[in-house]
Amino acid sequence: MDLVFVFAVIALSISVVSFPMLLDRHITVGKAVAASVAAVRANPVTMSIWGLIVVGSMMIGALMALVGLVVVMPVLGHATWHLYRKVVV
Repeated sequence: MDLVFVFAVIALSISVVSFPMLLDRHITVGKAVAASVAAVRANPVTMSIWGLIVVGSMMIGALMALVGLVVVMPVLGHATWHLYRKVVV
């Protein structure tokens, strides 16, 4: 269980800001990942809460025979964009 948590924290840390940044700017993957890790280090409580929101939303979407993910995924994508804009820009 601890290894799964560590993997989840690493995955969140390298992706929470890097994916929207790669879509928004002409930047290398390394710089985007570094910015994402820096954002998580600067805002650990906010990013932890965001991770819990993502996990909870995905679980609720999966409970409805995966049909709920049709609603959950676009909402999370939109919310991630707003999180990126608040944290980076």
